[in-house]
Amino acid sequence: MKKITLISGHPDLTISVGNKTIIDELATHFGENINIRQLDSLYPDYRFDVTAEQSALVEADIVVLQFPMYWYNVPGLLKKWIDDILLHDFAYGSKGDKLHGKKLVLSFTTGGSADEYDGNHAHTINSFFPAFIDTAKLCGMDWQEPVYSHGVLYIEGVSSPENLSNTQRIAKDHAKRLIDYLEGL
Repeated sequence: MKKITLISGHPDLTISVGNKTIIDELATHFGENINIRQLDSLYPDYRFDVTAEQSALVEADIVVLQFPMYWYNVPGLLKKWIDDILLHDFAYGSKGDKLHGKKLVLSFTTGGSADEYDGNHAHTINSFFPAFIDTAKLCGMDWQEPVYSHGVLYIEGVSSPENLSNTQRIAKDHAKRLIDYLEGL
């Protein structure tokens, strides 16, 4: 079994339904074959242990970035992690070969519906991938097609009970698709 490191970039997983459900399902399924780096609880001050994070990446065969899409990108916490951890001479540069050959998988959720991303916005969902594709290439990683789900939005005290059950259903389906995908890599 390949070793998976999942980087959870949700800024507050305690209030998440979708991303938390996905991560919990993966943790249950993969057990000790997955290293879940829950950034919001490990680093509430956004000050990363660079050595620990880089070690987690080195140990992995597959790296999963798990996040809710915020304003067509990753949340600030995950962006800062990318900036602080994927350093020159570690991830890229003349000595930066530590991630070569590792598979990179984006696993993300959007609050908006599929119609919003494939009709009402100026770009389709695939238009948001080039920066991640280039990051994988620069780091010598093998870009994999992302796993994503739309309509994953539940806000405590605002959303309806039906919305809660729908969000949980979508997240469990997402987790199943992601598990199947990771097992096939």
